[in-house]
Amino acid sequence: MPLRRSHLPDPYATLEVADPLEGLRLRLTLWLLPMGSVAALTAWSLSVVVGHLSFPDRYLLWPMALGFLGLEFYLWRNPQSIRLVWQIALGIIALYEILSVYYEAAYMLHQRNGLTPALLWFPMVYLMAFVLFRRRHALFFSVGYLGLGLLVGVVGVWQSPPLGVSAVNTAMQFTFSNLAYVLLLYIFAYLRRHYAQMHQLAHTDALTSTTNRRAMQARLEAELEWARRYNRPFALLLADLDHFKNVNDTYGHSVGDQVLREVALRLQQHLRESDTLARWGGEEFLVLAPETDLHQAQHLAWRLLEAVREAPMAGVPVTLSLGVACYREGDSVAALLSRADEAMYRAKAAGRNQVVLEEGLEDVIIPAHTTQPDAQ
Repeated sequence: MPLRRSHLPDPYATLEVADPLEGLRLRLTLWLLPMGSVAALTAWSLSVVVGHLSFPDRYLLWPMALGFLGLEFYLWRNPQSIRLVWQIALGIIALYEILSVYYEAAYMLHQRNGLTPALLWFPMVYLMAFVLFRRRHALFFSVGYLGLGLLVGVVGVWQSPPLGVSAVNTAMQFTFSNLAYVLLLYIFAYLRRHYAQMHQLAHTDALTSTTNRRAMQARLEAELEWARRYNRPFALLLADLDHFKNVNDTYGHSVGDQVLREVALRLQQHLRESDTLARWGGEEFLVLAPETDLHQAQHLAWRLLEAVREAPMAGVPVTLSLGVACYREGDSVAALLSRADEAMYRAKAAGRNQVVLEEGLEDVIIPAHTTQPDAQ
């Protein structure tokens, strides 16, 4: 069945949910949860020492401390539930802060100029929301949280003695500073997404949504450095569509583009998450396969060859010629690419629709199971 454009992954659909920092978030959370527990217990202890234990402190600080420790234990046992842990922690802190706003407005604001120390943490909920949720969801949550906090604050002020000018100024500064926090965080999140889009455009092939040549070059350099330092194998597979010019000339460039998109999709489906697929030239694709020796690379090339030729694309039978090269001690990126390129051209010269290993090793040519038409 021909591949439609709508079937291809949208490169922007997961910009805000694809999370490359999940591991870092896990490590930080494992530290932050016990720190939060200690902070809650410290705040409770100091309030007892000074003889002023507010309603929120009396009934929420101990449960908060125990809740954070419980989340810590749960996260150790279930590290895949990091987002759920963040959501629960966010809810606990938000509840405490909203009750603190009410207590401050109803019982304390009229008799002092500043805010209770608990309210200094009020904006932290915005930060957590913008780290945890998508930009728009974080904005809705933050506005709702601030609105609820201001609402209970108004109820508290209505129940309190009359406020002086200084107390009114404190309340106004709290309101406008929090509005500014939300606005600035939203702007930052918007700029972060815009940067992600620009990064995506700069490192992605527009037609096939694979890695482009510039980005692949950087990955090759990084992988080569890793191989040199730790003596780890990796392989390059250079694939070229056979007689692709005939496809464009016979069926038109729109069909040719559709074939390229489907080839990329089929190749990607047969790669590991650690592998990288790039559009290397007009009809050339390059696969970087870390931790892969020659034997494994040969089997990978076989799977890719079969995946492409198993069914026509846009009604056109398509085959590949693949050259395989593996890292050798003292290699440069240019030398490795040259060997893969030479192997691919030898596959072309041997009749196409096959896999050839780099020179200096025993050539392995995988014969086609079906006879391809002359156009191939």
